[in-house]
Amino acid sequence: MGQSRRFASHLGLAALAAILITAAGCSGEGGGGATATGPGPIPPPSPSATATSTATPTATPTSTATATLTPTATPTPLAGSCLPASSLSVLVDKTNVTSYVPKGSWVHGTTGVSLVQVEGTGTTATLIPTTNIVNSCASDSVTLQTVCTANNTDVYLLSGSKLNTTLTSGGSGTINFSGGICTNCGVAFNPVTDQALIGLAVGGGHGGYQFLDLAGGTPTFETPIVSPSALGVISEDLMIDPIRKLILSAAETNNYELAKIDSTAAPAFFENPVSNSGGELDASAEDCTTGIALASDEFTGGIFLADLSHATFTPGTPGTWSAPSNLQSIPDFVGFFSGVTGIAVAPPSDIGVVTGEFGGSLVGAIQLPSLAGGTPAITDWVACTVPNDPKGNTFSTGFDPHTVTAYVSPNTNDSIGVVSDGGPTYLAVIDLTKMLNTSIVPRTAGTHTCSAGTLPTSVVSYVAVP
Repeated sequence: MGQSRRFASHLGLAALAAILITAAGCSGEGGGGATATGPGPIPPPSPSATATSTATPTATPTSTATATLTPTATPTPLAGSCLPASSLSVLVDKTNVTSYVPKGSWVHGTTGVSLVQVEGTGTTATLIPTTNIVNSCASDSVTLQTVCTANNTDVYLLSGSKLNTTLTSGGSGTINFSGGICTNCGVAFNPVTDQALIGLAVGGGHGGYQFLDLAGGTPTFETPIVSPSALGVISEDLMIDPIRKLILSAAETNNYELAKIDSTAAPAFFENPVSNSGGELDASAEDCTTGIALASDEFTGGIFLADLSHATFTPGTPGTWSAPSNLQSIPDFVGFFSGVTGIAVAPPSDIGVVTGEFGGSLVGAIQLPSLAGGTPAITDWVACTVPNDPKGNTFSTGFDPHTVTAYVSPNTNDSIGVVSDGGPTYLAVIDLTKMLNTSIVPRTAGTHTCSAGTLPTSVVSYVAVP
């Protein structure tokens, strides 16, 4: 359906409801299932032969698509990197884990950001005031700084329980998604370069990207970059792969855009129109250790996977990319409200979390391959209902941008999913490693669904959001 109809549908539903250790050669990138189309290779200028009697003329090279080799060693992303620009953040500091939770979304809520303790001690739950409604936060676990975006052009820099600085992005106008309208639409972090990436409107109804440089003590915006994708549509939840130096942006037009950011001032864009039936790509995610990229397939139970460690890039304006890929249908996820929408992989693990949006209490855990190669596919998964919250109310998943993120616990080494309800009044903190363990969470025979229906208290806990 058209974007305006989808948006209206969602509004109706709502009313009802460090630093990386980068190994040598870790430059593998991009993938896609469908055959990419677009401009062909652009040959470089022919070199001039040297005018001497001893020189041998150099043959003119031909520009061809090149496949990226698998990294020779497994890179290890730090917590806080390789996460989509969803609503809430996680900040891992030694044995403590905290989360910054916006009190709003693209279509709902009030001003302010809540700081809560997820693991450890020492943090008092606090509501941090903001001037405008915040939709997304991302935290840097190296510098312990958090960046949050408002629905207008406000960008807030926070540390601890304080809002330190308010900046103004280069956003212009608004862009529409199936779940709302925004100028600043979400933020992701690259701890390696100490940069935040904001997805935003850049005028004329087009989406784009803007980097915020935080190194050196003086926050500085780079010039906004217009996405060259069809209609200028970007992902609801974009992300950065700092190992392969890529922006990942799976959009509702079923185009998976990658941008090489060797130079953040002049990214090279590559598009991949993904063959799809009935759904639309919604959020971007990746296991950066293997280079397996994902995208949720809204309104279905599907997840798109592509092996970025074996990608082929064809130069152009923009270029195209392809790779071994798979649009995997998972019947147990069909019951999510709005289908599979929210998605995140807990770095540096190969375990992820998936959710619906605008309601529903189902949540899923997914197991990805530990190594890239061949056609990528989810090897195990399970879907369960989150139990009622401490007040006895049915858990109802929050709004856009998707209220889900993930991390690896510094205390147990388990992969953890964090999901906010629509208040937000509670975070559901879910041990995904235990959730996938059939001895802890048994499944109904012949399915990948919890036999008990709801998750046990040994797997999920609640954190109140002020």
